[in-house]
Amino acid sequence: MLSLGWKKFSFFEQSVKKDHEFPQADGCCCQAANLVVAGCSDGSVALLDRNLQMQQAFQAHVKSVDFVAFLDREKLLITLGHDEGAAPVSLKAWNLEGQPKSITASPPCLRSLRVFTPKQPEAEVTALAVHEESWPIMTVAVGLASGSVYVLGGDVGKDKAHRTTLTMQPSGSSITTLNFKGSTNRLHLYVTTQTSVTAFDVKTSSKVSLDEAGASPGCAVLNPEGDLIIGRDEAFYFNTLEGRGPCFACEGHKEQLHWYHNYIVAVLSNPGQQDYPATYVLQVFDLRNKLIAISVPLAEAPRHVVCNWGLVLVVQADNTVVCLKEKELNSKLELLYNKSLFLLALNLAQSHQADPSSCAEIQRRYADHLYSKHDYDGAMTQYVATIGYLEPSYVIRKFLDAQRIHNLTSYLEQLHEQGKASADHTTLLLNCYTKLKDVDKLDHFLKGSGAADSTPSLNFDVETAVKVCRTAGYYQHALFVSQAAAETEWYLDILLEDMQSWDDALAYLQDLPRQQAAAALKKHGKVLLNNRPEATTALLMQLCTPGDSSKPDGDWIAKVSDFAHLAADRPMALMLLCEFILNSTRAPPGEEFLYHTLLELHLMGDEDDQGSQPAGSATAESAVQGVSASSQHTSAASSSQDNEQQEIRRQAGAAATTSGPPRLGPVNGLTPQKREAALDLLKRGWPLGEDSKYDTNHALVLCRMHGFSPGLRFLYEHMRLFREVLQVHMAAGDHARLIEDCMRLGDASRGGDPHLWSEVLEYFARQPQDCTEQVGAVLQQIEAGNLLPPLVVLSILAKNPNLQLSVVKDYIARQLSAESSHIQEDRAHIAKYQQETAHMRAEVKELRTQARVFQNSKDALSGAPLELPAVHFVCGHSFNMRSLGENEKECPLCAPQFRSILDIKRAMRTGATEQDKFFAQLKSSPNGFSVIAEFFGRGLLDAASISTARPAV
Repeated sequence: MLSLGWKKFSFFEQSVKKDHEFPQADGCCCQAANLVVAGCSDGSVALLDRNLQMQQAFQAHVKSVDFVAFLDREKLLITLGHDEGAAPVSLKAWNLEGQPKSITASPPCLRSLRVFTPKQPEAEVTALAVHEESWPIMTVAVGLASGSVYVLGGDVGKDKAHRTTLTMQPSGSSITTLNFKGSTNRLHLYVTTQTSVTAFDVKTSSKVSLDEAGASPGCAVLNPEGDLIIGRDEAFYFNTLEGRGPCFACEGHKEQLHWYHNYIVAVLSNPGQQDYPATYVLQVFDLRNKLIAISVPLAEAPRHVVCNWGLVLVVQADNTVVCLKEKELNSKLELLYNKSLFLLALNLAQSHQADPSSCAEIQRRYADHLYSKHDYDGAMTQYVATIGYLEPSYVIRKFLDAQRIHNLTSYLEQLHEQGKASADHTTLLLNCYTKLKDVDKLDHFLKGSGAADSTPSLNFDVETAVKVCRTAGYYQHALFVSQAAAETEWYLDILLEDMQSWDDALAYLQDLPRQQAAAALKKHGKVLLNNRPEATTALLMQLCTPGDSSKPDGDWIAKVSDFAHLAADRPMALMLLCEFILNSTRAPPGEEFLYHTLLELHLMGDEDDQGSQPAGSATAESAVQGVSASSQHTSAASSSQDNEQQEIRRQAGAAATTSGPPRLGPVNGLTPQKREAALDLLKRGWPLGEDSKYDTNHALVLCRMHGFSPGLRFLYEHMRLFREVLQVHMAAGDHARLIEDCMRLGDASRGGDPHLWSEVLEYFARQPQDCTEQVGAVLQQIEAGNLLPPLVVLSILAKNPNLQLSVVKDYIARQLSAESSHIQEDRAHIAKYQQETAHMRAEVKELRTQARVFQNSKDALSGAPLELPAVHFVCGHSFNMRSLGENEKECPLCAPQFRSILDIKRAMRTGATEQDKFFAQLKSSPNGFSVIAEFFGRGLLDAASISTARPAV
């Protein structure tokens, strides 16, 4: 027996099973779910377990059991045997589910059918096949020695089965095997004879001839895919419904054929010659891998071969049982490893449906073997197959050592194609391309298919690819990757830092969404301003003004404050940008910053515009940094107007409260045009009667730093800090404007503060130079408004030893004359009040001590003669009763006068308790003594008033 091209192995463990109870008088055998069914020649059936111990035995037929079949789904045993009587050959169905515990008990017989009928004459039965359906529906095929096949189908439980006869051509050849394929709706029957292979459609009885060569009895088996495998002396042949399939050469006469897992279990014989008897061997064939898993020599032809429980049981003629158990996959693989049969080991693992990691381990061993044989290309082919399971560094180290850069490149390419590459792998692959100077592969790797208009699939680390391409000088490739990955920052870095393509960068920014373009300009705008100032400024203007609202972010507007740092050394460009935004946009974002920046730029001197920074001036960048702090300080200010003004005085006019007037910073050589522009900007940002559009504290700081007096005066005046306005003039020594503004701001009729003149007087009193003219003008205003007592004026002017008495001589004379006139008037009023008081006291005394005689003869109202009853009042008026009406308690003539006096007195007492009003008038009045005298007269210090105002305890 020759097995050409078949490798032989020992993949099964062989043993002899002892102490079994397999019957010796058996005639047929089949495997069940957990049993082995043996049909005996005496008509009995034996059910044996895994150890071939008898579980149950019963008499199925009277004479013999010729064929047995087991239906797994319904747990039915089908037997065909000989009985006595009118139906010598019968077919029976036994229910093996729920078998009785007694070993001799017979299972229920569900149905017994005659095989032969008058229309189907009796013949020798040579084959049996049963198609499992749902009981009592089934299909049974009975092959005869006459060459016919009887088919029983339908409901066999109620004797409603229909019978069909299938006839082979040519007739007369004995049926050797029967096998069903398919389902009930499309059921086919493979029928073999010694000379032919035919497939019948059971439903239509149509047939197809598959092969003109047949099969010996027991030498045809159906695999799980539904292919009929026929064993002949020269080969194994596959047959399908369409015709013949592949064949596998294997010489030797086939006695039996069985299917076990993925194997064909075949019993082969070698006929004896002369003195040499025939020999038999059982071989297990793996057709897929073309190997013989085991060969078991046999002394005689075996009676039965049963495949169950993962075992192959060979029942020999002497009733000994050889048990074959398949080895574990790892054990079989180790055998193949030892023989360096790695491809066979891989195929074997795949046929056993091993997990991918196990297959990868086999390929790794195979690759190592090829690598040791210096077959680097073959080794790399196997290493590529392990991607995803084998650590890439294992392969990379091997090919780095071997300096096989081409193989390493192919491995790294596969890593990226399968998405298993890391950033380091990308770096290594790109370095390989650059070392090989293989631009085509670099293009293919980075650009995918290489089509310019296609969207590439970036299956690598983008950042690493960009870095490597930039380092190697492949800027166009780096640009392509950055653009494909939508990495705006990297794309601009390459254009600006590596290629210095300013125009391309600006064009790229124009195409970006507004928000992305603004973010990119924050980083790269400075270098663009230095090289393309006009175009960059135009782009900034475009981003800081409303765009096309039809675009997704067309209505988004950038803030100039985000780009101010870019023009730190280009103040004119920043000024143009800010002025453009203010003039073209109503209430632009960051409007406060625009005013701050423009004011700073207007106040910068000509030298600052050229880039220099003199001491005491702030740069545009410092202005940007100062905006946030000023804005935070402003937002934290108190809502109370008095507290707010005190805080402003503390910050902006702190120098005015210290010794001497504040000192302003340098003017920095401002041109008249710049001074006018700065003042116009302040006025524009703070229209009359509206809120300021900028932070006034910040503007004050800038004006003071740059010594911009007009701006300081404007801001202080709008903030109603009139004293600080005067401080500006005092610091500048501008006496004429000091007097002028004091006359304007000290006019109480126009909402001014008259007390400003006292501060101006103190200022001139401190001056060392001759200020006689100015002091005289101030004294005129103080005298006209009666702002200060003469003694206070003299005490202030006495501090300056350079002032002559002639300066105040006329003022003192007029004040003394006026005081004398006031004294005389006061004395006249006092004498008058004393006289009136004495008269009232005498009248009161008279009323208390003397009787009042009423001699009036006429009614005081009507002038009519008095008639009884008459009413006389203490005031001296008399009235008729009818003239008074119901009001007879008051004098109609004197009541209004007395009532007004009472109201005045009541109001005075009520006002005496309003202490806040008292202090407010005391603070605002130029003559505090008169206020005190007035409230004293109202009874502010009266004990009754104090007790009335005191809250109840």
